[in-house]
Amino acid sequence: MATLESTVDSLMSHPQIAIAASWSRALREVTDGLGGEIAPKDVSELRGALTSLVWAEGCPRAASFFSDAHAPRYRRQLIAAAPDRSYTMLLIAWPAGYVTPLHDHAGLWGIELVLDGALQVEEYFSDGDAEQPTLQPHRTLMLGSGDAAVFIDPAYVHRCRNLSAHQPALSLHVYGGDLHRYQSFVEVSGSLYHVARQQAMLDAVSI
Repeated sequence: MATLESTVDSLMSHPQIAIAASWSRALREVTDGLGGEIAPKDVSELRGALTSLVWAEGCPRAASFFSDAHAPRYRRQLIAAAPDRSYTMLLIAWPAGYVTPLHDHAGLWGIELVLDGALQVEEYFSDGDAEQPTLQPHRTLMLGSGDAAVFIDPAYVHRCRNLSAHQPALSLHVYGGDLHRYQSFVEVSGSLYHVARQQAMLDAVSI
């Protein structure tokens, strides 16, 4: 997670986006009682429950995360977390055409649900080598509003792309812990990749 200083610096130039009270209540209803160790079955059930939020009153839209005063950029806003940090929830705003590097999620389970727009998700699995892993392609998902990528396997790796060249996108991300560090992967040759260790920075916190 970003340090307090880096988060405050970011907030000065990119203020947090207010979340509608009605949507915040709907989110709390879904997550009420959620915490501690979460089984794979529970992750699947949570994904189903979260889908209703896409059509709930006050669901945030991608356009609200972008201002004419700033160049569009990828943004991450923390919106909920368990007291024991067994899960965290973020909104991620995607500028038109934005694509992430291949990356893992530090062994955490995750749900990445599209709220607005469309994302392409290219999925892989890593053999776990710490320095030069092999990544095996799994599948490519095309996700519209209400669709989600769900992962539980610690070896899971993916790359996400906003499919629109003109419109931003917005997604809700739920992780089974605090995702503050992760690995990105740069192709060396064939299915071999070089690992780069990264810090996951926040642009805003609204919990």
